[in-house]
Amino acid sequence: METIDRLAARTARPPRPDDSDASSTAAAATAAQAARDAAQGVRDPVRRAELGWALAEKTAPANAGVKAQAIAAAATNVRTATERTDLSPEQSHQVRMVLERLGNAVLDGRLDPHLNEDFRQAVYTLATQKNDGVFSGALAQLHATADVLDRAPLADGTRVAYDPRQNGGTGRTGLPAPDVPKVDADVYYRTEDQVLNLRSAKSNPGTLSQEVDKTRAAEESGKSTQLARQADWLARGTEADPRALSFHMVATGPHFDKLVTPEKLDVLSQQIGGDETGRRFIIGDRAYSIQDFRQIMTDRDALRDAHVESLRQQHVQAGGDADAFDARAAGGAYNAEHAGTPERTMRTLGKEYGVPRGSLQPLPTIELPTARQGGLYGALGAAAITTVRVGSDGQLTGRDLRDLAGHTVFGAGTGALAAAGERVVTPMIDRAAGAGVQRIATTTAARVAPQAAAETSIAFGASARSLATRVGGASVVGAAIGAGVSAYENRDGLAKGDSQAIGNVVADTGVAVTSVAAAMGTGALVGSVVPGVGTVVGAAAGLVVGVGVAYGAQISGARDAVANTVSGWVDGVKGWF
Repeated sequence: METIDRLAARTARPPRPDDSDASSTAAAATAAQAARDAAQGVRDPVRRAELGWALAEKTAPANAGVKAQAIAAAATNVRTATERTDLSPEQSHQVRMVLERLGNAVLDGRLDPHLNEDFRQAVYTLATQKNDGVFSGALAQLHATADVLDRAPLADGTRVAYDPRQNGGTGRTGLPAPDVPKVDADVYYRTEDQVLNLRSAKSNPGTLSQEVDKTRAAEESGKSTQLARQADWLARGTEADPRALSFHMVATGPHFDKLVTPEKLDVLSQQIGGDETGRRFIIGDRAYSIQDFRQIMTDRDALRDAHVESLRQQHVQAGGDADAFDARAAGGAYNAEHAGTPERTMRTLGKEYGVPRGSLQPLPTIELPTARQGGLYGALGAAAITTVRVGSDGQLTGRDLRDLAGHTVFGAGTGALAAAGERVVTPMIDRAAGAGVQRIATTTAARVAPQAAAETSIAFGASARSLATRVGGASVVGAAIGAGVSAYENRDGLAKGDSQAIGNVVADTGVAVTSVAAAMGTGALVGSVVPGVGTVVGAAAGLVVGVGVAYGAQISGARDAVANTVSGWVDGVKGWF
């Protein structure tokens, strides 16, 4: 590779424009890294969740009690719930993942938080209730809601309804009200295949087992139960209005063994309309069908019965009375120890049942670039501009290949340095100006499109803040790198106060900033409008534009024109003295 110093000697063939210009390589590398950063998008899920929960708050009447005012303060309750220290690590993880998703869903207009007070009440419970059954029930219902929002594609024009009532309306959800009085529609939604869904949330399999016991007892007395009402709701579906009922249990135990019995599985089969193959039962991070449960029961009972028989024989051999051996108690103890949860059951049987679904994970965050990422894209940008530069005359020599390799390595270092700089500078800019940019963008969006929902304006403000601070950070870093590289290239002239050297530094700095801004703008635009692979396409498009600006400034003479203009100004200033 040629050194950063411009070579005094060239080969005999005609020179290429700015053959060894390290400044243009640095500009291209910095722009390429910035394009990758911008193409990720401008959606910070943590900040968006905070904005969503602010929208979920309710202004309590002036005469409202202390508790009513506390329930209305949804954003405060979310912060309190996520900062609790008395929960297990697993519960803390679940609380954070659930509330993050729900906040984003509110901001995206996929969940109506104002349907009734139940949604805010559940969040208040997570913030204030001790870790007991009430807390677990609230977490289960919120978790089931987050799971639906994470996995179920909603029908156009609809939102998820949280615990709607038959006569309470369905707000802005676009859904029909439940047509069964007092039915517990914990999570109510319509999927894109136009199926109306009701998901019933339970803390654990033992809770559902108790509900089945109540239903079996009520059948004899003629009373109605929640499971019966849900089954009634499902039965009212038609071919033109299909419906689906499912059950969601966050914890995998206790008492999974008490749920998986012949009598209870028969009741559950009736609950879901006799569909024994559909996996309508979510327990932890796996989904099961009635058929799965029946197979688990068959396999479990075979091992259990063999174990109980072995114990009975030991009892008799020890001189005990065969009739006095309590086989039922022995079987119950075996189930509790080896089949109390699906995981323990599968370990005992050496088989897997149902299908894995995966647990809720943090939403993908738009993190500041790492040095490795910056180095990779910096190398790509440098390789691109050097390839164009050395190939402009249609010839490719050994020196050209050395140039390409050397400038690529230089670009990798420049990109890594740019990424490291952005990690320092961008947060500083966000603290200084981010809130103001967001406020102005939100207000402007509301004025330009007053008919749009409040969520749209707030989301636009958050996106504008993220993009503006990132462009600002990348531009500052790009200017510093561009100025530094150019200053080194022109160090001899700068030491003498040469006006042309000063003009070169100013021009190279301007090229670097312009390349970064063009690359980031293109990357952000393409990355947001191209579905699916927008990040990759946006980064590529931004790289092309950024490199094009850097190279175009060289071959068009724009860079030299700026340098000469600044040089003339400097000479003019010198003439005053």
